[in-house]
Amino acid sequence: MLSRAIRSGSRSHLRLGVLTALFLWLQAGEAQAQALTCAAWCDLQTTYCLDEVVHDEEFCLDYCNHPDLEIMPLGSITDTTGNTLGCRMYHALQAESSSGATREAHCAASSMTGGGVCGSYCDVYCDMTLEICNDTNNSDYSGTNVFTSAGVPSRSQCLTACSGYSEEVLGGVSQNDQLFGYGDTVQCRIHHLQAAAVEGQEQANAYGLHCGHASPVSASGLCSNTVEPNVINYCVFALRHCTDDDAVVPDGTEHADCVAILNGAVIAGDYTEEGFESFADTDTNSIGCLNNRIMLSAVDAPTYCAEGDWRSENWVPAGAAVCAADSSPLPVGPRVPVTVAVLLVLAGIAAIGLHRTGET
Repeated sequence: MLSRAIRSGSRSHLRLGVLTALFLWLQAGEAQAQALTCAAWCDLQTTYCLDEVVHDEEFCLDYCNHPDLEIMPLGSITDTTGNTLGCRMYHALQAESSSGATREAHCAASSMTGGGVCGSYCDVYCDMTLEICNDTNNSDYSGTNVFTSAGVPSRSQCLTACSGYSEEVLGGVSQNDQLFGYGDTVQCRIHHLQAAAVEGQEQANAYGLHCGHASPVSASGLCSNTVEPNVINYCVFALRHCTDDDAVVPDGTEHADCVAILNGAVIAGDYTEEGFESFADTDTNSIGCLNNRIMLSAVDAPTYCAEGDWRSENWVPAGAAVCAADSSPLPVGPRVPVTVAVLLVLAGIAAIGLHRTGET
């Protein structure tokens, strides 16, 4: 009987092993069946990892499909690590059948930065810097070459410099990886390299502009912890993601006009300009709060365009916006401009006077 039990147990283990191998084979087959293309990666991201996406699919395609530069090595669809497109697609596919913290980890790995799995932050930063910010690899680049030794791109120099960058992002900002243009972090520098890759396809000077921001000593001090949130950054996100029914400025508004409109709101006292930490504001009348909300509009435009609406008439409870002025009480009913109220009072006084004249 004992021998039969042993044989039975062996067969059970064998069946389990066969089923496990079959599952892994099918999983690998699914991955192999996916075309290793930018379109497939961007589609997987927006299908399974929407909460981790910080740019829309159009930006994703423009970034990945650069016609002249190798922004990201292709690699293989079975890559589980390394700064490759294949690694990102592999983890995006794993996210489809995952949930909770496991799904979040796969989605982080599948993102543009690789989440520290599909390449470290410094791997991603240096691959992009040496490809974009050096005229050896980028014939359209006309700025000062970044990280070169005797005129040759130097990865060792780049990695040494990057080791001194912080990866600690600002607490209280929900945007994944904080891929926006502020903060003395490697993430900020990667943001500007991504902007260079996309914008440089239409205007070559964008390469030099953003490579300067992404350098160790960030040009204009943008990648620093001293630059205040501003309306320029707000308008970039608002114009790209808040359109049609979600628009916070009229469709077709140019960036310079959006900036002028928002600056007018600051001058009027609706919003205040605070320090770097105000990026974490979520319920105050600061430009930092507006940036905090609007930077999530790529994830969910209806929600975050409304929450980041700068128009004071849409402050809660009159509307959905959350960056309301905290220095004065909010109205509970329809707002009546002061000038209109004054005219109504004067009209009432005049009407009383006419009524009394008629009585005499």
